[in-house]
Amino acid sequence: MAVTAFDSVVVNGPRNYSRLDSTIYNRARLSGLNVMVVGAGALGNEVIKNLTLLGLGAIYIVDRDVIESSNLTRSVLYCVPSVQQIISSRTRKAEFAASRVREINPEVRSVAIAKEIADVGLGVLARMHLVFSCLDNESARLELSWACRRVNVPFVDAGLSTTNYSSGLISLFPGSGGPCYACRKGRRKRQELLQELYGTEDPCWMRERRLEEQGTVSTTPLMASVIGAMQVEMGLRHLLTPQPCTLSEGKSVRVSLSPNHLIECFSFSVSRECSLHEGNVGEITKLNGRSCDDVTVAELILSITGETESAEGWLCLDWPLIVEGECLHCGQAWQPMIRKPRFQREGCPSCKSSDVIARHVVTAIENSSPRASMTLAQLGLPAQHIHEVCWGGSPASREYVELSGDWRDEQ
Repeated sequence: MAVTAFDSVVVNGPRNYSRLDSTIYNRARLSGLNVMVVGAGALGNEVIKNLTLLGLGAIYIVDRDVIESSNLTRSVLYCVPSVQQIISSRTRKAEFAASRVREINPEVRSVAIAKEIADVGLGVLARMHLVFSCLDNESARLELSWACRRVNVPFVDAGLSTTNYSSGLISLFPGSGGPCYACRKGRRKRQELLQELYGTEDPCWMRERRLEEQGTVSTTPLMASVIGAMQVEMGLRHLLTPQPCTLSEGKSVRVSLSPNHLIECFSFSVSRECSLHEGNVGEITKLNGRSCDDVTVAELILSITGETESAEGWLCLDWPLIVEGECLHCGQAWQPMIRKPRFQREGCPSCKSSDVIARHVVTAIENSSPRASMTLAQLGLPAQHIHEVCWGGSPASREYVELSGDWRDEQ
């Protein structure tokens, strides 16, 4: 992905990693790691900075937002002489943070992805060794946790408290054999999260919470530094040291520095009530020469089943797709072709109201459906994704597919 060039000074010259050689963070072990940081705000800045100084192989930075003046008291990577120009030009956080990685340590490859995490193909996540979540949105955390678990990539989530700006929480989710983000929640909270992802209408509590999330949350660079450092430590140590008998459990550390000093550690397991633990990605089939821009759903299904067009088959969707929406404020009807959380955040394309409702939601597209003639891109499915094709009634009658044409720029 091309990244805008910014006026800055690149720190050239050989790196001396000798102070790290006697630790588990030695250059030989870290230089081969690909990691992803999702969220480039206060916490993400600290995580990116630490990973860059350690000298990892590659850092993928995912954030769709732009840099604003309120970021400057908490985000060290954005504090440069040309910051006012950067703000006025609405520079993407991901792009500028990636450029700063290259300035601080040219030996680290950085990739900017200015998208929401659900718009990043599952194939990209599958190529990571570790994913760091620095998000402030629970539905996005749940989406990321589910995706990482599905491709068996460890996921480290962290957040700063919204009620006590001197506290935070770090949680490690080990991969496909362990719990997801929803498992760590209580029954009621888990139901609320799943309702937000799967439901076709919003209950009152969800609309109230969305309004609260639009308000200002107090955070400081002090706690972001503490929690960000612990997040990197927990994640890399999980990768680089033996983990006997811990791959089925998640673990959390809660830290508070005021009004009393507190460090609380606890573990958690897969919840039997959680519905997000099916369909981990298995062996992947490559469909050569095709991309999401030129292959239709019907063609994808036919290429896997090898049967006639009349044979039953369908494309399973990761999340429910809103195919028909309506604005209750102005009456506008449209075809969003996006998943539910994004549908609610973006609102009505005409009047921008958030008072919108999903009229038609699909979780799969059969090869007999009128939508099967649409390309994967037209359906809003991301490039570099791992697609799940099913046929018949057996759980074994499914296959996972990548389109090689989506990876041309990576080859």
